[in-house]
Amino acid sequence: MVDPVTLQMVRDVVAIFGVIAGFSYYVITVRNTTKARKTQLAQHINEEITSIEKSLISLELLEMEWDDYEDYLKKYDSTINHDNYAKRALIWGMYNELGVFLKQNLIDIETVYDLGGTLRPLLHWNKFKPIILEYRKRYDDPHGYEGLEYVATEISNERVRRGLSPNIIDADQYTTR
Repeated sequence: MVDPVTLQMVRDVVAIFGVIAGFSYYVITVRNTTKARKTQLAQHINEEITSIEKSLISLELLEMEWDDYEDYLKKYDSTINHDNYAKRALIWGMYNELGVFLKQNLIDIETVYDLGGTLRPLLHWNKFKPIILEYRKRYDDPHGYEGLEYVATEISNERVRRGLSPNIIDADQYTTR
């Protein structure tokens, strides 16, 4: 006959292994779910950034020209040029959202960098930085488009980590016009 103390010990060991197996299964399931969600988010971002419509709007914005902030307002202010304002809101908002996702670790910079079209946030930040900084001052919005600034900075840092110059060589001179 089996000793009751030994039997209790065997039950306890089986119960402990059951708890460990259940916990391990839970951890693996959570990790897989998190990875699947990150993959879906990356696919969504890639589809948005590389869409023909958004690519054309992005290029149109990068071709804008102005001499100074006042000239910019005369040509592109939301009260003057509704179409251009809507396009800026769309593109800057998209890149701002990408920066928020990145800052909240919902996506990593390596994935962002490897997605097609993700050098454009850096081009947009370099071109529109003086405008956005002036917006922040004039409209008392110190965090305006912080996500866009963040993603551009992180892309620049990732370029350095990969042995490249922090700035893009802009052959089309979109950021120097």
